[in-house]
Amino acid sequence: MENYMQFVPSLSSTLNAVLVPTDSNTSEIDEFSNKTYSTLTNPSTSTIALPSSTSYSHTKERRTIEWSTETLLDLLHTTNDGRCIFADARLNNGNLSDEAQNSLTKLIINHLFQEQNRGSDIYFHKIADLIVEIFPKEIKSIYFIPARHEGTSQTHSKGKLVERWKNVARKLRSLGAIDYERGKKENINIPTSSHQSFSEEVECTKLWLKNDGLSAPFDDILINKWILTYEIRKADVFGPCSRNLSSVFELWPLICSPKGYLLVAEDFKIGYPDTIQLFEDWNVFIKTWSDFTKLLVTLRRGSIKDKHARSLLMQLDASDVNGNFMISEIIKLLLLPYLIPTKTQIKNSSANTSNKTKFWKPSLEESAAAFICHVTNLIELNEEILKRRKKYSQFGATIQPYLILVGNDIYSINTCYVRVNEQLWAFECPLKALDACFKIYFALNCAYSKECYETWMIIQLLVHKIKTPFDKPTAIINTILNKFSNV
Repeated sequence: MENYMQFVPSLSSTLNAVLVPTDSNTSEIDEFSNKTYSTLTNPSTSTIALPSSTSYSHTKERRTIEWSTETLLDLLHTTNDGRCIFADARLNNGNLSDEAQNSLTKLIINHLFQEQNRGSDIYFHKIADLIVEIFPKEIKSIYFIPARHEGTSQTHSKGKLVERWKNVARKLRSLGAIDYERGKKENINIPTSSHQSFSEEVECTKLWLKNDGLSAPFDDILINKWILTYEIRKADVFGPCSRNLSSVFELWPLICSPKGYLLVAEDFKIGYPDTIQLFEDWNVFIKTWSDFTKLLVTLRRGSIKDKHARSLLMQLDASDVNGNFMISEIIKLLLLPYLIPTKTQIKNSSANTSNKTKFWKPSLEESAAAFICHVTNLIELNEEILKRRKKYSQFGATIQPYLILVGNDIYSINTCYVRVNEQLWAFECPLKALDACFKIYFALNCAYSKECYETWMIIQLLVHKIKTPFDKPTAIINTILNKFSNV
């Protein structure tokens, strides 16, 4: 670990030991996810109790360090990384680039570890406030998002500070350098509601769709019967006793037909009428999508380091010069997960005891493939599906809906597929496939794939303008939303 303090012989004078804040010096107590935060009257001179010890596991002696705007400014002014961060802010009119945000986070977290302080939400909450005081154009939620309750469950705190702390702590624990006890989770009882009842007409129509509907013409009569049964299908998909996707497909086998995606689109139209009104004209969707991706590439291309993604950028530039719209859109689809990267770990929930790996940390390439992948022919497509199924089964994970492009290369894509629950729906237009895949997630109540969660969330928020109580903001999402709002 780099020692950021080696050039600061006088910094100790600004890091004075103080008493833990009590009721006498605290104006109010804020609660974030059952954790107590002390908020003092003057944020620029306030102090936070930061416990420190010579060893995490061998002593209970702790001291506290004063954290204020001046403390953070000293850290920035007396380190080379800090000077670079200030230079970056001047270069970008007060905004910090992704690289500068990461450098700032690294500088702060490394300092906390050097002082042997335990990381907790109280520190990250305060430090995020200090960052915004020094860099007013920064967004607090990029650095810290408090834990929150969502019904009967609770999300963990997030943000660049939390993620950096966890990564460094995980590495140190693996080397035996630190140790601490994790809190125990409480058992949560999920309440259930009574069974919904529907009219005899609706029940009979559902039965007709399940049997006679499979051989009936795919016409307005069938679609009208499908619309009539929306509420009972909604109960199957969204109800308190909602079923998994395989069960829904068994109850509604018409979805498995080659045009099943049109039925899903009808459900999406009923459930989300506002976004349907936005794109009643397909040309409006194409323009909205094109404007969105063009701006995203402009804002995020500097953050791309991956060799394959940089190659795609070069091909995109050449395609734009040649005026090949569809090739450009295909390349931008392939680029999206690199422009909006997801960093996550998937816990191993497999019953297979031979796989002792506790977590799977998808690579950037694996995260991109969870959103969209390219194969040259149908044989390679089958091989890709089998390989993915084996990989996911090893960790007890599920394969969520994703896009597949088939063609010798990106300049000769002849078919696009959406894969959902072993079903493949074919499309000639990749943007039609994208539109169908997005609607599948909402109409069938699918969770976004963890490997590309941020990619789908940005599409949801900036293209379809949909917000839900279940959206989970992350640092990269807030960064992109902030940049779009400032354009």
